This record gives sequence, C-alpha cells and structure tokens, in this order.
Amino acid sequence: MTDGWDDILRSGERIVWQGQPVPSQSMSKHEIITMVAGLGFAVSAVLWMISAYKTGGFWPLGLIHMAVGLIVGFGPKWLGMYARRNTWFSLSTSRAFFAMRIPLAGPSLNAVDIAPHTGIDFDGDDPGTIRFRAEAVSLTGNQTLTTPQFDTIPDARAVFSLIRDIQRGIA
Repeated sequence: MTDGWDDILRSGERIVWQGQPVPSQSMSKHEIITMVAGLGFAVSAVLWMISAYKTGGFWPLGLIHMAVGLIVGFGPKWLGMYARRNTWFSLSTSRAFFAMRIPLAGPSLNAVDIAPHTGIDFDGDDPGTIRFRAEAVSLTGNQTLTTPQFDTIPDARAVFSLIRDIQRGIA
C-alpha cells in the first residue's frame, strides 16, 4: 500500500488505510430547493425566448438566462460529485492525507499530523464524515484545506476507531 509514497512518508511511517468519498449521495433539502429554483428560472427563460421569437424580439438573449438557471439548478450537485470522484484519503501511522485532482486548480496533497491531543469529530453516520480540528499542511500544490475532513467515507466507524488507535500509539 506504500507504492508512490516514498518521498512523502517519514521514516518508520506506513499507510494503514486508503479510501475515497462515496461518489453519490442522496440530495439534501437545500439541494432540492436550489435545483427547483434553477430549473424554474431556466423554464421561464425558455418561455420568454418562445414569446420573443413569436413577436420578432431578440430571443437569443434568453439563452444566457437559461444557462444561468441550469448552472444554478445542476451545478452544485454535479460539481460535488465530480470533486468526490477526484478526491482520495489516506491514513498513515501518524498523519491523515487529503489528495485532490481538480482541473484548473491542479493536483494537491495536504496532511494533518495526528497526535494524542488532535481534535477529531465523527458524525456517526455511514457513510460518515470525520473532521480534524487541526491545521492542514500543503505538501504539494497550492491549495491548503481550511476544514480537513474525510468526507462521506464508507465504513467511517472503523476508520474513526483506527484514528483513535493512532492517537493512542497502538496502530
């Protein structure tokens, strides 16, 4: 499990877990409301374009509004799924790693040191989210995570238990 980690891992450090977020998840109430509002805006733009076309108006102006409605309606959900597919998490015997490969931003790798005093929150869900209350350090790339977390990972309870073992020094 340590292939490709030679320049990143410290002496004696080894990878004990690797995973990715669940690519899709159910839609939240906020996402549903945003999608309905965006689609409503896009449909009203289409109706306006039809009306403008029939009266000889400049109907292509409605394309901008239709595009905005579709972006508002579908953009956040699509971007979230895309980001989850291009995110990887790893856990070593002393650090948590967060890797992302997002177009235009480039690849990035961040790490959080796991010490006995490192604050860690687990939401208790499956798939679950484990948040680290510590500062992430950028190892590669120019992005630094402000809220380092293993987001929507399968078998989160086992990973949380492994993190607690790392904090106790028995992993």
